[in-house]
Amino acid sequence: MSDIKYVNPRRDGWWGELDLSYHRIPVTTRHELEVEQAALAVLAAHPPVGFAGNLEGVTLTAAQLKALVERAVADAEQKTERQREADAEERRRLGWMRIEEALSAPDADQVVVEGRWAGHTRCEATAWCWNLFQYEPHGFVHPGSQVRHEAMQKLQAGGLPEVFGYPERARELVARGLTPREYRRHKEALGANTFTDADVRHG
Repeated sequence: MSDIKYVNPRRDGWWGELDLSYHRIPVTTRHELEVEQAALAVLAAHPPVGFAGNLEGVTLTAAQLKALVERAVADAEQKTERQREADAEERRRLGWMRIEEALSAPDADQVVVEGRWAGHTRCEATAWCWNLFQYEPHGFVHPGSQVRHEAMQKLQAGGLPEVFGYPERARELVARGLTPREYRRHKEALGANTFTDADVRHG
């Protein structure tokens, strides 16, 4: 290697105070490492005298800028957590609403005679779908995410999607003596999380 002093791209230099790192190109060869080190040497030799503040003529040190970044991150994390909790409560409310709607529907006692939900009443099958889609989710990555998306559209339109082994899972839970309401109460008592679409990766 050349006579350039090695500089750690993550820890050495003023940028380390800000928890920053420098990566110009993927470093996989000795030549690429030398190119990166040349750039890092320049950065190390020219530390900033300050960072622009919010007011004209005011400058900040690296430590002050880092404190601002940390405060912004903490505020964003708190906001995100509050939103996560609000979203979880809304999913819980929606789940109960869908289940109660299904169980009180005019065709609640109609028995499904075809397909994998055969033998269940329509109301129970619908309620189990909402429970399992929320508490036992599948389809986080493509192509499963597309299957889930289409199945949810079918469920919301009043259909009974036969995906992810949910009909068989519902039979298993019924055999244990659980009803859709009891299953949901049990999950809530355990503090189980409901599924969020933010967890889905499309494509």
